[in-house]
Amino acid sequence: MTLLMVLHSHQPVGNFDHVLAHAVERCYRPVLEILAEYPEFRCGLHFTGPLLNWLETNDPALLELVAGLCARGQAEMLSGGYYEPLLASIPARDALDQLKRQGDYTRARFGQEPTGFWLAERIWEPALPAKLARSGLAYTLVDDTHFYYAGLGPDDMFGYRLTEREGHRLALFPTHKELRYAIPFKEPQETLDFLHHTLERRGPCAATYGDDTEKFGLWPGTYQWVIQKGWLRRFIEAVLAAGDWLATSGPGRYLQDHPPGGRVYPPTASYEEMLTWALPAEASLALERLIKDLESEGRYESMRRFLRGGLWDNFLVKYPESNLMHKRMLAVSAKVAASGDPVARDHLHQAQCNCAYWHGLFGGLYLGHLRHAVHQHLIAAETLVDRAAWGERGWAECSVTDLDADGRDEVIMACPELDLVVHPGYGGSVSCLNHRPSAFNLGNTLTRRREAYHAHLQDQAEDDQPHGQPASIHDQVVFKEDDLADHLVYDWYRRAVFQDHLLRPEVSLADFAAGRYQEWGDLVDQPFGLQDHGAADGAAWCRLARPGRLWASGGPWPVNLRKRLELRADGQLTCAYRIDVPQADTPPFVLAVELNLTLLASADPKRRLETLAGESLSLEEQWDLPALRGFRLVNDDDGFTATVSIDQPARLWVFGVQTVSASESGLERTYQGSSFTFLLPGPASGGQGQVTITITVQ
Repeated sequence: MTLLMVLHSHQPVGNFDHVLAHAVERCYRPVLEILAEYPEFRCGLHFTGPLLNWLETNDPALLELVAGLCARGQAEMLSGGYYEPLLASIPARDALDQLKRQGDYTRARFGQEPTGFWLAERIWEPALPAKLARSGLAYTLVDDTHFYYAGLGPDDMFGYRLTEREGHRLALFPTHKELRYAIPFKEPQETLDFLHHTLERRGPCAATYGDDTEKFGLWPGTYQWVIQKGWLRRFIEAVLAAGDWLATSGPGRYLQDHPPGGRVYPPTASYEEMLTWALPAEASLALERLIKDLESEGRYESMRRFLRGGLWDNFLVKYPESNLMHKRMLAVSAKVAASGDPVARDHLHQAQCNCAYWHGLFGGLYLGHLRHAVHQHLIAAETLVDRAAWGERGWAECSVTDLDADGRDEVIMACPELDLVVHPGYGGSVSCLNHRPSAFNLGNTLTRRREAYHAHLQDQAEDDQPHGQPASIHDQVVFKEDDLADHLVYDWYRRAVFQDHLLRPEVSLADFAAGRYQEWGDLVDQPFGLQDHGAADGAAWCRLARPGRLWASGGPWPVNLRKRLELRADGQLTCAYRIDVPQADTPPFVLAVELNLTLLASADPKRRLETLAGESLSLEEQWDLPALRGFRLVNDDDGFTATVSIDQPARLWVFGVQTVSASESGLERTYQGSSFTFLLPGPASGGQGQVTITITVQ
């Protein structure tokens, strides 16, 4: 029996320095130092570019340790997309560039020629062998799930099989679920018993374990269990002590010395949990419950090949915020490819890091700083390309295209200081508000929506792990604060900038913030007509209109809204409203213009809300402020101030948008941005009204 153990070490682009430093001290360094004590224990290692870049600057000695493991033939380095993209979800030119960069780094730093690659999140598509053929890499790791979905059974989850597309071959090693759930959460002898039983039953073969190094020190309880209590040493020593029947190797070496177990054609797939998370919340919860029922009946293993969730791409439907990042990435990729700018290409590749594009057990999309990193690098890449094409000053452009691939055109306006995406088909709202000098998207907020794990808030979490063994985070339900259920709020519309509500005069801030109010209008999520658009004389603009309705008692009543957005070359953005109430007996109402904006933190004094008079207000609190002419968002860390002004006194509501979301350590509240809403009385019956809101970022 050969154990093929591959440890994958990754930190996302945009993660905090202190998080990486903690990960090195609690996980990566102790794991590598323990491996170095046992030269006979052979394994595969994979490090992603964001972590390698950080180590080069902050801890090059750790990379020297890895190089030493490689030099003596103990460690086999795997390639991969340098910034850990999902290779199936990015253009082939970028996928090949990222693989080449990782391969070049591995040769230069570790003195090895990689023969295989780590497949991020095991996101597999049948077209990958042809898409990646020019990389010259011979193998990758998938889950046993992929083989089950191809119709194979438990006895087929050993060794490797070949797949191909258009005649381009690729070897697939299935990582065994039994090992992934046992290592490092069960005593080493249980894993050895499984391997020995397999050897007796099947004869000589290989079992593959490929999983996150973070399980060996960063997941809850694992540092004490794996490092301090010696699990890793005991495991390695137990494996080496069984050397009369058990060997260790890297996948590439095994591939050279052993024939394939046949061919296989897996469908589009990932690991089971990912495919469950990709489903809509209700479907995800239903599948989880079905699996638990089958497990309790002892029928799950016989049925698992017939059970599957969604596709990773479903996240692009489930989370429009993810889809917008993804489609902007594709658009920027095309511009960068045409420009050939190597610095812009690096920014683009960093923006392709997968973590912020999805959400399951881990924070991912729900972590604002990870979303920020994607937007930051997309803005930086596009700014470099546009600067080369347009120069530094005096230009503005406007284009119309279906950017987000939803069948409705968007209007994209840009100048040297700002760029934005206008969605006529969704309330005429703005989803991105990118300040180019600081590469900061002020519109990087997230909608509050139902998640399958919210059902756990009704359950009692129990800890029944024996002997101090940590449970896998897939089996834990931890609440990081009390009364989280009281903070569950679900938005009925996607949060954006310049969203237009028609409200009853009696609606309160508390009810508005909690979604406990009746929307009287049909403007927020409904289509506006694009009347015209263009760019000239250093300004870009578009005009939108909707014949709306006020759904008050006795109605509906016609309320027509027009708005003109204009972006000047100096970066000033205006949205000028005109509202017409043609019917004389229209009931009184309130026009509420909502701007969902973020500075990424609500309790940082360097990122704060100020009145135009200079009074600082905490973004941790709700504010009902009368007769204001605007406000400022001050970001000392990134060096800009966004001033939002209105041309007539207006009441202002402010509240924080918080979600209850999952992370490795449990369920917690997460700040996603703030809602700023100007309230103005609707025009008198049969009248008209006008108001202009201006945003200036300096």
